[in-house]
This record gives sequence, C-alpha cells and structure tokens, in this order.
Amino acid sequence: MSSDLTSILYDHYKDTCSIVSKAVGRRDRAMLFTIATTGFFAFQTIFPGAADVLVSELIKSKFDQAFKIDLSIIGNVVWVLILLFALRYFQTAAFVERQYDYLHQLEDKLNQVVGEEVVTREGKAYLAKYPMFADWMWALYTIILPLLLLFVTTAKIIGEWLGVAEAGFSFGLAFDTFVFLLLGISILLYLAMLHLKGKKAT
Repeated sequence: MSSDLTSILYDHYKDTCSIVSKAVGRRDRAMLFTIATTGFFAFQTIFPGAADVLVSELIKSKFDQAFKIDLSIIGNVVWVLILLFALRYFQTAAFVERQYDYLHQLEDKLNQVVGEEVVTREGKAYLAKYPMFADWMWALYTIILPLLLLFVTTAKIIGEWLGVAEAGFSFGLAFDTFVFLLLGISILLYLAMLHLKGKKAT
C-alpha cells in the first residue's frame, strides 16, 4: 500500500511540476506584454505629442494614407489592453505562487511516506541558500512591476484629467477612468493577496 501511495503521490508531483513550468512561461509572457504596454504609457505621458505622431505614422504605414482615426480611441484601446495583460499576469503569477505552496506540501507528504527526505527539489533544496538574484526576481514579479504599473497608469490618468480644461470632458475620459479604477483595485488586491497572506495564516 505504501508503494502504491508513493507512486501515486510522485506521479501527481511530476504532473504538478509540469503544470507549474507551463504556468511560469505564461506568466513571463504576460509580464513582457504588460511591461511593453506600460512602457508605451510612460512614453505617451512624458512625450504626448511624439507618441501621437508615432501612432499616426504607424497607422498610415499599415492602412491607406487617407485612413483617419481618432487617436483618443487608440488610447481607449491601449487602456483595455493594459488591463487585460495585467489581469492575465496577476492571475497567472498568483496561480504559480499557490502551486509552489502545494508542491512543498506534496514533497513533505512524499518524504513522510518514503521515510526520508528524498524529494526536496522545489522545497528545501530550492530555498536553501536562496540566491540574491532569485530574491530580486521575486521582488520584481510581486512588488516592483505592480507598483510601477500603478505609478505609470496613475500619472497617465492624471494627465488625461488635466487635459479636461483644454479638451473638455468626454466619454473616452470616463471610460479610461473606469478602466484605471479596475486596474488599481486589481493591483492592490494582487499585492494584498501575496504579501498579507502570512498575516491571514496567523
């Protein structure tokens, strides 16, 4: 019975490791998309005129020269894209964090069944002498990127509201503000989920 249980647990452990590995790949891709969109937002906030020219030239190169489009609509689309990319990133990163906790539990259970510590790849072996670079990457994934995203999008929406005096209030601004609120709430909940979970456990 012990041998059967060990086999079942180890097969499940290997499957979970495979799931986590694929999720890490999805997380990294979502992070790159989020960073790219955040970078465009930062560029647009600091150099709004240059950003408009860049978008206009890009549209002209892809469509007919006579094709006209309201650049504010492009701005709305970018807001939606950054929300979708960020939500996907937060969702996947949170999934990875939860799966690592689960892997550690599986390792402990396997070692109990076997009677000695033979499976420690994702638990004790991984955490022993944890390198500074790994700490840096963890901080990048769970602290720096979310706060940078919050800072850039806050600056962007403030800039849009400051432009109300010149351009007037519009549906596009209301839409962008709504998306910003959704994004801000998502960022704060993501940070709280990762960094306050220790408090919840006590």
